[in-house]
Amino acid sequence: MENIFNKIYFKEDIIKQSDKIPEKMKIYLEKGKLLEKEWDDDNSKLNSRINDCINIDNNIKNIIEVNENIAKCNSQEISIKFIPEEEGQINEFLETIKAFGKVINDDKFKFKFQPGNNYNVTNNGLIATKNSGGNAWNCIVYGDKEIPKNEISKWKIKINTETSGFYDDLLVGIGPINAKGNLYSLCWSLVCSISKICIKGQKSEYNHLKGNLKKGDIIEVIVDRKLNNLSFSINGVNQGIACSQIPREDILYPTVVIYEQNHSIELI
Repeated sequence: MENIFNKIYFKEDIIKQSDKIPEKMKIYLEKGKLLEKEWDDDNSKLNSRINDCINIDNNIKNIIEVNENIAKCNSQEISIKFIPEEEGQINEFLETIKAFGKVINDDKFKFKFQPGNNYNVTNNGLIATKNSGGNAWNCIVYGDKEIPKNEISKWKIKINTETSGFYDDLLVGIGPINAKGNLYSLCWSLVCSISKICIKGQKSEYNHLKGNLKKGDIIEVIVDRKLNNLSFSINGVNQGIACSQIPREDILYPTVVIYEQNHSIELI
């Protein structure tokens, strides 16, 4: 492919010659004038003068050809083809990419926390703090945008206050907009203070996690709604797939349930 590319479009020698064209033209014009004078002064070297004329003519043609090739290079649209070594290799490669779904860049799925009961929202919707209701599962915080279907979405949440470790202080995950604020109502979430996953009313050990999460820890939520799975990353370390039964068509939102009074979480 590289040989074809160089041959058709961008010959290295053409590019190198392009800067020399004005100077070469000047040289051959001066030679032409000198030849004309020598012809008048001495016509005994006829064959030599004829050869000089032919050389000048050839060099001028060469300059014209270089200019034409440069113009052709500049006007061409480059088309690169991938030629697989084996039949079906490209299709297999594309199917592998397709299986992972469409990855959304960080700037394509931005959301803020919606206002709600028993908490206040600050920092332009990026921080939610429980400010009423005491210690109870009565504070459920939603994002203001639905998680896109048939795509991969991800976001990060920072724990701004210490977890006690006695209660299930925070549940970070995804859920329907009408989930109730209790321990098992959120459909799929990470239970931060006891390092477990709450999945549709059942707690199950998340074997990759060790110990309670604490102030300053960052939880990344990764939702693949093409392969229907949910995974978490803790402080940059991916913990693997937490569950693989996320319904493809359900309307789901980023969700955090806060148990303890004055606890705070932040979108980053």
